[in-house]
Amino acid sequence: MSDIRDEEFFGASAPFPQLGERTVSDLPAEIADKHKKIYFSLVSIFQKLCVELKDNGGADGNPLKLAIEDTIGALREDERMSLGLANAPYPYVARNIENGDKLFRAVVIHGVNVMVYSLKISLDIGVPDIRLPYIGMAAICYRIGALSLPKEKLAASPDDTGTMLEMDALAAESGKYLEGIEIDDFHMESIQYLLTLARENSDTLRQTSLREAMYQYSIIIHMAHEFEKLTHQPAYGASLSPVDAMKRIRDEMSSYFNPEIIKLFFNHLSIYPLGSFVKLSSGETAKIVKVNETSIIRPTVMIVLDEEGREKPDPARINLRLKPNLYIKKAVVDPFLTERYIDLF
Repeated sequence: MSDIRDEEFFGASAPFPQLGERTVSDLPAEIADKHKKIYFSLVSIFQKLCVELKDNGGADGNPLKLAIEDTIGALREDERMSLGLANAPYPYVARNIENGDKLFRAVVIHGVNVMVYSLKISLDIGVPDIRLPYIGMAAICYRIGALSLPKEKLAASPDDTGTMLEMDALAAESGKYLEGIEIDDFHMESIQYLLTLARENSDTLRQTSLREAMYQYSIIIHMAHEFEKLTHQPAYGASLSPVDAMKRIRDEMSSYFNPEIIKLFFNHLSIYPLGSFVKLSSGETAKIVKVNETSIIRPTVMIVLDEEGREKPDPARINLRLKPNLYIKKAVVDPFLTERYIDLF
């Protein structure tokens, strides 16, 4: 993986204020615990709904809608834990879910993460509150058409290339499952429409301006799906670090997405998302704990391992915008670090 020092990747840094350093997480434990409960509860509720849809052809979607609304509230209150969990490996999430070995990971966890990313961006750009549950529902149901597969395939590892390709092929068949979800005072036809737009042909996407895209939330959902897939599912060529996933999206999608839309997505989600890990020029390993949107390649980090790979008893909080001689060399994909420092922000 090549070093990342390219200030032109997404533009030069803007002026910044002086900020102090802290040596402890500033995410209150009660907030972290509450948001973890919301995330894992959402995974469990969506799994239950998927099983009911598959077994019975219908399900009560009201608990899922309420769980999505709880996630919107969590993102408004403090987005760090929700985004950190969305960046966590599937096995970590599965261990926190009852019957996690039977979890439809590439449908359920994938959908939850796509929803978290989509809602985070939607909140940032000021999407009206009344539309947020629709974006959340469409995002979480992105692969619901894959429920046509046998349960053993749905529970298969996301490094099973054949099964992942089958899921992609079936994702468009979401209509029959969406019709089986009953939610009070909710227009499910809008969800199907959003998902149809999210899979629209490249000619339509190429013609979409930035202003129009703000009202075509499907583009946000589609890009969140691509990002989540590349960073979590080895079947698509080993799980990529967020920055490498962003580069692939930039390179492969630039021909049919307006460049401003891609830049918008990157600037709000960041090439170094909250909760991910990086290797610094000092040789130390650090966790991303705050994104500096005006300088996304110089975020605020917590240094957790020294240059010899030894755990630091007191992780140091560093704003890289204040340290011109310290920079990120490369992203680090390490499930152990993610789990060990899941609460550190």
